[in-house]
Amino acid sequence: MTVPTPAPAGRVDGAPVPAPRQAQRGVTTGELARLVGIDFARFLAIVGMMCAHLLLQPGMPGHQAWVSALVDGNASTLFAVIGGISVILATRRYLEAGAYAAAAWAMAARGVVVIVLGATLAMLPVSVVIVLVYFGVAMLCTIPFLRMPVRWLLVSAALIALVGPFVTTAVRGSLNVTAEAGGLPWTDLADPALAVRAVFVTGTYPVITWLVYLLVGMALARLLLAARRDEQTERRFIVRSGVTGIVLTVVSLGASRLIFELWGRAAITAATPRIDPALLEELVGESGYGAPVSGDWWWLLGAAPHTGTLFDVLRGIGVALIVIALMLAFARWAPRWLLGALRPVSAAGAAPLTIYTVHVLGVAVTTSIVMLLDPVSFTELPWWYLGWQILAVHVAVVLVIGAVLAVLGRRGPLEVFVSAVATWAARVGSRENWSKHMRRMPPAAGAEQ
Repeated sequence: MTVPTPAPAGRVDGAPVPAPRQAQRGVTTGELARLVGIDFARFLAIVGMMCAHLLLQPGMPGHQAWVSALVDGNASTLFAVIGGISVILATRRYLEAGAYAAAAWAMAARGVVVIVLGATLAMLPVSVVIVLVYFGVAMLCTIPFLRMPVRWLLVSAALIALVGPFVTTAVRGSLNVTAEAGGLPWTDLADPALAVRAVFVTGTYPVITWLVYLLVGMALARLLLAARRDEQTERRFIVRSGVTGIVLTVVSLGASRLIFELWGRAAITAATPRIDPALLEELVGESGYGAPVSGDWWWLLGAAPHTGTLFDVLRGIGVALIVIALMLAFARWAPRWLLGALRPVSAAGAAPLTIYTVHVLGVAVTTSIVMLLDPVSFTELPWWYLGWQILAVHVAVVLVIGAVLAVLGRRGPLEVFVSAVATWAARVGSRENWSKHMRRMPPAAGAEQ
């Protein structure tokens, strides 16, 4: 999964703009922290994603249940919320200049590039579900919301979150499917009907759920940009975000568990009298494929990861808010030398599309080797396929890439490519003289993320 990477300070996807006053004086610790905090949070999402992909899965000998509880449904949600933040950061200079059409075309280009890359990576022999096609379509769906104020972004997210679980269960029930497609390779996209319903409703990461996370991230970005103009306001924003995240997480997990204990357990036991209690507990907490297990109301009010229920969404948003608040606070008040020492981490977090692609290619290589050697011949899973050792290798590669980017002072190559395509789309697709708008616009409040 990835998030759009906006242009650096002083440019709008390649177009010169007036430099912020702060940038003219040099970057201050506060400005650096506000940018680095988001990168740190994105890096944690990358590592969480790798844990979900590379560590032993439920049912395998040696599976660590606490790891699944920590990362399943939370790492991907964190990516999505940060993706919404990046949507605003990538387009705000266009929008502040009144160039909405340029912003829309730039975001459309980013979404299309992500879709193309995702469909290509999904053709590889990988053991993970590629999220990029779903995410790219969700990016396209944010375009009508680009100018929407915070209140209506949150109202829209709430309405979609409430309606989404009913839509996904109803459509899947009518089609008699649990989940369709997967990473949506080109072969699936060749069937338009399958592709459309999978992307929006029946797939593993349906846009009807993922758009909620992006809209929340967009609202959070607007609040962050407003708060960063004053240190006390920013401090209150960080604290409130963290507290809100804790409340959402506790309420969603507590309420879903209470509903299950009061009604769900008895209903499931009555329908399946011989079900093993341990199996029931595992079933209730098991990750889904984009929708609840059933349309029964207690399933719709569960909080299992990747089910798209209201409490699943609230838990995911809550965890994302906690992580983002902690990383913003850490980067805001950490010593400058420590932020400098952690530049490989922040640089890797700022190159999610490049990092994700390298990670998927690595998984494809090891999966191909396993298939070539015949999985039946293994008495145990090799360390280079699943486990903590291969996870450490992937994280080390990520840090090396981050170190190289930090030393060179560059963004990831795929991020550069996406920005170039977005620049071209904004110039060619928009009929507005947006470069004139850019020259007239007032200085921005801070550097771009």
